[in-house]
Amino acid sequence: MPLEEVISVDRFSTYKRWASGDVVLGERLYSYNIKLSSDFYCSLHMLEIALRNKIDQGLIASFDTYWFDSAVVSLDSYQQKCVTDARLTLSREGKMATHNQIIAELNFGFWSSLFGRSSNHLWGQILRPTFNNAGLQRHTIAEKLRNLRRLRNRVAHYEPILAQPLLKLRNDLLLLTTWISADAHAWIMSHSQIVYPATSIIVEDNETGANVFDKRFLDRLPN
Repeated sequence: MPLEEVISVDRFSTYKRWASGDVVLGERLYSYNIKLSSDFYCSLHMLEIALRNKIDQGLIASFDTYWFDSAVVSLDSYQQKCVTDARLTLSREGKMATHNQIIAELNFGFWSSLFGRSSNHLWGQILRPTFNNAGLQRHTIAEKLRNLRRLRNRVAHYEPILAQPLLKLRNDLLLLTTWISADAHAWIMSHSQIVYPATSIIVEDNETGANVFDKRFLDRLPN
């Protein structure tokens, strides 16, 4: 059965369009997308774990173990829903809603949202020390995390990422991880298997204006 039928004509259509209708090239692009997504998943995993643990440590030190229930922390409606959903999930699975279980259940969106405007009161002395860079601004962290969360969602749902600014996203991921933990950054570097292209993989065709694969990257594609 052709790959196009296995993954569905609709899902394959993006790769086929980038390949200007060349089915074989489209299949190679699909495989390249999987390789890049796998590499990003590995790196995003370490960033998320390092980020949530460092934030948790800081909030425990300033409040208490169950800081996410504190009126002083004052989580917004989205963040409160994340905590409620975490407890419901643990209950359905027959697990105790301990601090560690709840922290593990909270998603990347929750941790990223703590750097949004609604949590500005937590920045200063509590969240800013999460990062080993004294000159950082909250909005800088918020923007980078927002972009990486969108990438993570695309990877998690097996969506195309070839048209994303991959090198910038990769650099932002490494930068954030370095600011959090040198050991976490070293782990990513030792496990990453991909050399990321310095220019866009998907470019605009000069004649048609359509988004197409830059064939200068042909030698990077799986056969």
